[in-house]
Amino acid sequence: MKRIVVATLFGLVAGGLCASGAFLGHILQFSMVTLLFILLNRAVMGFVIGISGLKLRWAWNGIVLGIVVGSIFSYFLFLTNGAGPLPVVNFFVNGLFGLMVEFFTTVVFKQPARTA
Repeated sequence: MKRIVVATLFGLVAGGLCASGAFLGHILQFSMVTLLFILLNRAVMGFVIGISGLKLRWAWNGIVLGIVVGSIFSYFLFLTNGAGPLPVVNFFVNGLFGLMVEFFTTVVFKQPARTA
């Protein structure tokens, strides 16, 4: 249970970093809906990483789940901004956010995933 809470909280932190970079870098136009969507997407990413039972090394677990769950945000960017480099770059940056969440959860706070 502690792993899920820690991963979800770090997902929210990742969402804050993502939103700050997107709005301050003028990549996305600020709106409350976009902010909430970014925070929700990253919190769900953290939750999924927290409950994950994949038999992968912790780093790969974060990267894979970050890309899979974060692809929803990439699709949102594709729908709102059209085809271009932003959705593609975001697709791979999601893996970095997943890795960050998994690193802080597993290594820093010592909450490794339970395996059967």
